[in-house]
Parts: sequence; C-alpha cells; structure tokens
Amino acid sequence: MNNEEKNVMTIVTIGRVIEATLWYCLPPRTGSFSVEERAARGKALQALTAEGSPFAMNCDTNGDAGKDLKEEMQYFIEDVYGENGRIVSVGLDNKVKVESSLVLELFNNIVKLRGYMESFLRAALEELRKRNSLEPDFEELVKTDIRYFHAFAGKISCIMLGNKFLEINQMAKTLNENYAKQHGGMDPKRDPEFDVHNDPSFRMLENEFHQLNADMNAVLNTYGNDGSDDEFKYARESVYSDCEIFTGKKQTTDINAFFNIFNSYFDKILDATQGKLNAMFQEFGKKLQLDASQAPQAPVEEAK
Repeated sequence: MNNEEKNVMTIVTIGRVIEATLWYCLPPRTGSFSVEERAARGKALQALTAEGSPFAMNCDTNGDAGKDLKEEMQYFIEDVYGENGRIVSVGLDNKVKVESSLVLELFNNIVKLRGYMESFLRAALEELRKRNSLEPDFEELVKTDIRYFHAFAGKISCIMLGNKFLEINQMAKTLNENYAKQHGGMDPKRDPEFDVHNDPSFRMLENEFHQLNADMNAVLNTYGNDGSDDEFKYARESVYSDCEIFTGKKQTTDINAFFNIFNSYFDKILDATQGKLNAMFQEFGKKLQLDASQAPQAPVEEAK
C-alpha cells in the first residue's frame, strides 16, 4: 500500500464507522447495544478526524464546504459518541440509550456524511488512477465498501419507511375512531370538515415520512447508475415498485408479509459483500501494521 492510499484509507475507515452507526437506527439485535463498541468507534473517530489528520487537512483545503463538513462531523461525534451524546448515550445502568425521537435525524446525518465521504473517495481514486498509483485490491476495497453501504442503508430505509407508514395508518385509524366516539358513532367520512391532516401529530408523522423517503432516494439514487451493478439496480427498482403501496396504487391482503419482502430486496447483496468487505478491511489493516513496524525509527538521543 503506497502513502497516497494510506491517506485515503483513513477516509475509508471513517466511512465504515459512520456506516456501522446505522445499527442505532434499529432496535438492537441482542438485548442491548455494546458499550465497548460505542466507545471504540468514538475513540476511532476522534483520532481519525483530529487536527493534522488527512480528513482535517482535506477539509481545511476545501473552503466553506470543507469547513462545514468538519463542523458536521464534530457535531456527529458529539451527538452519537460523546460522553453525554444527544442522540446516543450511556445511561446510569451502563446501557447504550438511543433517543427514539432523534433516530430520523441520525439517519439523515449518516446519509449526508457518507455522501461527503464518497465524493472525496471517488475523487481520490480518480486522482490515484491518473498518477498510476492505484492498486487494484485497494480500488476493490473502496468500491465494495460503497456498495455495501448503499445496500445496508437501503435496507434500513425500507424498514424505517415501512414502520412510519404503519404508524401513520394507525394514527389515522385512532383519529377516525375518536371522532366516531365523540359523535355518536357517526362515520367521519360523512363530515366534510373532518380531516386527519388537521391534527398536528398526524402532520408531523407525514413530514417524517417524506424526510425518510427523501433520504431513501438519496441512498438509492447515488449508486449503481453507471450500469455496472445490475443486482443493485434490480433491488432498487423492486423497492420503488413496491413503494406504490404508499400511494394506494398497489394493494395487499397481508401487510406484514408485504413488508417482509419489501425489507429484503438488498439481503442478497449484503450476504455477498459483508464477509468479503470485513476480510478485505482486516487484510489492509494488517498491511498498515506491517508497514508501520518496518518503517525506519528515528534514533533516540541518549540521556545525559
């Protein structure tokens, strides 16, 4: 691994930590999230974005855009991995707590930050290619990571969007039932002045749904457009086709079965890339450690 690739590797590592943060957008797979993993990720992000790091230097040389990215990254670290994180924190019971009301904000921040990271990575790969300094295995690592993120974030956006849709439907049902109770069993559809959109809680849910939909589009539409990944394209088209259920164009008799399929379109890609990506990342980590151990050491001046 050459020195240019080593610098880019730090950006890849930052991107992977941001990618891993996606798990906080869902309930924990086991009883709770790992306190140790959260601490390790936070420590890694602090080190990889510190002054003098390739990330910080790149931000410093990119004007207002770089300044904004630097600030957003710092807010992200504080909110998710800080001692008293606003979105994710560790409670007095020594368990990781995720503020449920801020999960949509977290997902949106992850999508934005990864977008910045990927723009840099694509530009860096192109520059390395021009200099004839891009090794095939390193290019494969970066491309595999980008593919994995978009599949992973795509799946999570499907889950979150489906859950929000069900939440909206339940809210509408509750509002209709409450109206009927207050009006002697009258069907609210017979009242031209009744509208669920008059309820601020309902409007808030709809706004959250639209934000999630925008984030999903950002994830799915910024990868796989060059014709090189038919598998991802198929998954994306399947998701968009099934999204017609949200507008009423598509119907189902079993909503749970429908969303089980809706949430699974990216599983094949995830199964094929997750193990491969982890193995590649570990291999490059070993290369970095080996290079560091073989680097010439500065002589230590003898104490007098």
